[in-house]
Amino acid sequence: MANETTDGPHHADDRATLIGEALAALPIAVEIRTAAGERVYANPAADAAPDPKRARATVARGGRAELVEAADFRLGLDAYRVSAAVDVDDERRLQDELFQRAYFDPLTKLPSRAFFEEAVARSLGGASGEARFAVAAIGFDQFDSVNEFYGRLAGDALLAEAARRVGASIDGDDVAARFGGDQFAIFIVRPGDDSATLGRVEQLLGRLRDPFYVDGVEILLSASAGVSLYPANDSAAPGLIAKAEAALTQAKRRYRGQARLYDPAIAQRALEHARLEQSLRLAIRDRSFACALQPKVDFRAGKIAGLEVLMRWRDENGEPRSPGDSIAFAVNLGLMNEMTQLLFEETLASLDAIDATFGPDLRLGFNIAAQQAGDTRFMRAFADRLAASGQARRFMIELTEEALLRASQFQLQVAPMLREIGAKISIDDFGVGYSSLSTLAEIEADEIKVDRSFITAIHERPRNQGLLRAIESVGEALNTPVMVEGIETKDELAYLRDHTGISVAQGYLFSKPVVIGRTSNLGGDPGAAHIDGRASAPSRVVELRGR
Repeated sequence: MANETTDGPHHADDRATLIGEALAALPIAVEIRTAAGERVYANPAADAAPDPKRARATVARGGRAELVEAADFRLGLDAYRVSAAVDVDDERRLQDELFQRAYFDPLTKLPSRAFFEEAVARSLGGASGEARFAVAAIGFDQFDSVNEFYGRLAGDALLAEAARRVGASIDGDDVAARFGGDQFAIFIVRPGDDSATLGRVEQLLGRLRDPFYVDGVEILLSASAGVSLYPANDSAAPGLIAKAEAALTQAKRRYRGQARLYDPAIAQRALEHARLEQSLRLAIRDRSFACALQPKVDFRAGKIAGLEVLMRWRDENGEPRSPGDSIAFAVNLGLMNEMTQLLFEETLASLDAIDATFGPDLRLGFNIAAQQAGDTRFMRAFADRLAASGQARRFMIELTEEALLRASQFQLQVAPMLREIGAKISIDDFGVGYSSLSTLAEIEADEIKVDRSFITAIHERPRNQGLLRAIESVGEALNTPVMVEGIETKDELAYLRDHTGISVAQGYLFSKPVVIGRTSNLGGDPGAAHIDGRASAPSRVVELRGR
């Protein structure tokens, strides 16, 4: 202090002057206002930015932190120092808490994704030309089953133990983090060559395959990993992390339980998936689904015996599309239920056009995905809507063998509710799954549809001929009609006519799928014929009538 003294102004006016000068020198803004809000006093700090030359320090007092600011001033011949202390203990605690929330995962205590991204960016930003780094994204395979069977608390306990194992796998300047859910990441500062890097990550996956013990219960899981390399795959943190996650997605899909290096082809597949997802979501939003009908033909009687409803939609470019392999993709995205419901509503709305085109009261085969068949809630809502339509007796619900095998609740709950409302059940793509005779007996299907893989060039394939005879015998034993799909040539049809007792088939030889109804303007589909509600049935079917 410039001049510590108890001497100084003693008169009231002198003391007022001293206080005024002290307030003016105070490094903390001070102002006085009337009850009406009129300012009657303000020291310079109230109107000016803080002076960096002023003394500032944080001190501990009484177990708490205080921020002390001081400034010197003179009054006459005397020098003074004015200081002000502000309790910042609560503020500091709040800042620490906010920092922890922003940069550390509260469950596992590992750094968060935000911290990880900043750490990777700092390292890459200061890297020399010879530097090498790697990012590994790690995720459990089917972790949802843990929460489903053991509860979320058990899942959290497992993740906390997994985080400990992940944290124990890093060396030196490496960084481990939790990205959220069951996904972790490690930033490897000195990865070595590709083989050594994969080896390190594979070791971690091995630790994650070791049993987890939660409340005395042993839980076994596997994990997959995707690895990206700097600078080979990307030179920026966001891209390096994104490519590790893309490699993880690929590993989970095709190489479960393994670590895979990023493959540039992944980006193209990811782009295709993104475009497909956009198409599906736009189709749902715009309700641009149409039903395409493919006849089931009784080729011995020369008449249409039924129809199969197939899905078509218009993508973002206005092009009509058939689902192809995208059904499983739609299921994984959680879109299949909406798509099925929209197609069903379109089918109901098109019944008049269907009847005008193909004849009245033909039975309609309607496909349900395997995952949907095992979802009792969805199937109950679907059955209720079908019953409310008054058309349940016209619908044949087509299910693959996978649907029957994956969910025993179908036999116990879903099949009875469909039969109760008058709907029929068809086993689709028969022969490519793993159905047993006991499964067929339990389901009591109303139709067995033989997969086209058995029918293609059957006149030239003796083994397939024997298998078809066996399937036909099973149908006869169970009193269940057998039909075939995929008839594309006259030779295939001739074999069925001359060497089997099968009467019903479908395929391009008879008719391509026919798009009709309110959205029949889905032009340009190379796999579908296009007619309006008053047009005649496909010409090939007409030729067969009366034979």
